[in-house]
Amino acid sequence: MLVGIISDVHANLPALQSVLDRLEKCDEIYCCGDVVGYYPYPNEVVELFKNYDIHSVLGNHDFAVLTNDFSGFNTIAEVAGMWTVENLSEKSYDFLSELPFSIKTEIFSIYHARPGEGLEVLFDYLFPEEVFEPEVSTAVGHTHLQFVKWFGEKFLLNPGSVGQPRDGDSRAAYAILNTENTKISLERTKYDIDEVCEALEKENLPEFLCERLYMGF
Repeated sequence: MLVGIISDVHANLPALQSVLDRLEKCDEIYCCGDVVGYYPYPNEVVELFKNYDIHSVLGNHDFAVLTNDFSGFNTIAEVAGMWTVENLSEKSYDFLSELPFSIKTEIFSIYHARPGEGLEVLFDYLFPEEVFEPEVSTAVGHTHLQFVKWFGEKFLLNPGSVGQPRDGDSRAAYAILNTENTKISLERTKYDIDEVCEALEKENLPEFLCERLYMGF
């Protein structure tokens, strides 16, 4: 079985669609959270999650939008988050409100930031140089940095960010797990960044959100 693993879409519809086009061969798709935030397609992205039956955990941006609490966010993230609150449909809100803090499959577990309990699974960063051996194979997101570390037969995976990569590569990031041989492929795909920037400008969202897509940081 092939399993697509994505994270940190952040309402970037063109990036998500490009990734999904490459995950058509996958039997299941899982997301490590942050479905919305930053970019101006929250409702369209949620609709794609429904159409593709993508199983996702809650991310810190999703949580902030649900609670309307952006304390600890930088100014740009807060502005984009408030825009999301104002433009999120009731159906999209209901979808986000039903996302769990974690998902546990027969093969691996999924969290947004790191394994744990309570809100730490949403906010604590786990950078590649800080990885530790998980109790079970685990996928996380939050840092927007793509990596996989192996501990014998167990892995700790971050598929990278679909919607806002921060590793110097502007292409949308994702991963594919082959459950038959437990092989993980870290993948990238190009998408139309110009389209996203035009939508940002139309909605008067911060220009930096466009600039960092080109920089991949």
